[in-house]
Amino acid sequence: MKNILIALILTALPSLAGLKLPQIFSDGMVLQRDTTARIWGWTDANAPVKVVFSGKTHETKADQNGDWHVDLKGLKATAEGSTLAVEVPGASKVIQNVLVGEVWLASGQSNMEWRVSSSDNAKEEIAKANDPLLRVYVSANVAENKPQKDWQGSWKSTEPANTGSFTAVGYYFAKRLRAELGVPVGVVECAWGGKPVQAFTSEEALRELPAGKTLLEDKAKAISAYDPGKAEAEFQKQQKIYEDKIAQWKKDKKGRQPRGPRKGVDPGKNPSMPSTIYNGMIAPIVGYGNRGAIWYQGESNANRGTAGQYEELMGCMVADWRQRWGHDLSFYWVQLANFREPTKEPGIESDWVVVQDEMRRALKSIPKSGMAVINDIGAARDIHPKNKHDVGDRLARWALVQDYGNKKIVMSGPLYSGMEKKDGKIIVSFDHADGLKSRDGKELQRFEIAGVDGKWHWAKATIDHDKVILWHDDLKEPVKARYAWAANPEGANLVNGEGLPTSCFTTE
Repeated sequence: MKNILIALILTALPSLAGLKLPQIFSDGMVLQRDTTARIWGWTDANAPVKVVFSGKTHETKADQNGDWHVDLKGLKATAEGSTLAVEVPGASKVIQNVLVGEVWLASGQSNMEWRVSSSDNAKEEIAKANDPLLRVYVSANVAENKPQKDWQGSWKSTEPANTGSFTAVGYYFAKRLRAELGVPVGVVECAWGGKPVQAFTSEEALRELPAGKTLLEDKAKAISAYDPGKAEAEFQKQQKIYEDKIAQWKKDKKGRQPRGPRKGVDPGKNPSMPSTIYNGMIAPIVGYGNRGAIWYQGESNANRGTAGQYEELMGCMVADWRQRWGHDLSFYWVQLANFREPTKEPGIESDWVVVQDEMRRALKSIPKSGMAVINDIGAARDIHPKNKHDVGDRLARWALVQDYGNKKIVMSGPLYSGMEKKDGKIIVSFDHADGLKSRDGKELQRFEIAGVDGKWHWAKATIDHDKVILWHDDLKEPVKARYAWAANPEGANLVNGEGLPTSCFTTE
């Protein structure tokens, strides 16, 4: 009776005031200049909220669920950190050392997650890292079945103690922006190695695509079939078998050490499943002011039977993010690097190059976009090229031209724009083709040409201003052509005057 009375008294009392902000709103954060920087959080239902920043006070009121937000518009870039204060009745939070500048999301799989410490010239780069106006939100990997409100991470400034843990591509992208723009740059890293594009897209968006709907149906079946008790029992069974194998291995001292079993993962929290990374890592930061996103992903889709749907799946994700952020954020991606053993014959097909070409085609279907071509800096036996400096730099070229108006920069290598047939030859046209040349001074390589029978042959090729003329002595009527059509097109050597490589393409 006494406990019931205490409970009744407590429920009759007004709730104690509280205030919570997402972890991305923390010391050292960077807010987006010029456009809109949104601040949000949670408190008691209908409570008044006051936000003070840069000498201005903004007031609002939480809704019946306690959610609130304030939009700071037209902020100007700052070279020194300021204080941002949030106050509700009975509680307040003060965030120190807040900068205003340019904010970019850096997302994708392992090649975006790849650290400065594991990249080329890491020791030298880390030792000289000293730029308090370049900051990275170093984050945790979280996959969930439902959209989350918060996401673990912290803002780090560029100094030797921190820089090794930064996304290398994001860091070198931001470093180029810093050099050109002279304003603070913040990078929000939201990448996870080995994961497909659909994991970064919401369920609502995927349902609008036939391919996405199928992926979600497969996920639903996996969730329905998952039994935690059975999964644990099976793990314990396999663990006992493993322990017996280890004991025998230690006794015999022969062969490789046996691998231990892995626990079954709840499909609803499996980061390889559709929407789980969106739920855990993207949803919590939707609305955080930014100029755009850079993206390095696709390796997983090349290996999972969705290569031919990549343009559609990536386009779905970009549209999803833009709709949720409420603006057409710029979106620049990295085309897959050359990888695996080089091919020697024409006519060989590969899902890897299909994804590369899907990415090229997406330049037409996704507005405010760009693509860094890196088919010259990969490695046959390493899916993680160590040269991340050039990757970040080539992404930054697109942003510097299209977002910041520097028209003097060459933003891309040659991109296929069209073809015509004439006098038994195929004439290929390119965009971004000023100064078209062979990288090594040798004859152009890796062009293929085919006749009506569809059989591919190595083509002879010559440059004519911003075009390339293709032919084969045994083909009187060629009908189609392609370039660098391989996972690793060793020898592909067509570049523009800036030395930037040409993307793979097919005229089909």
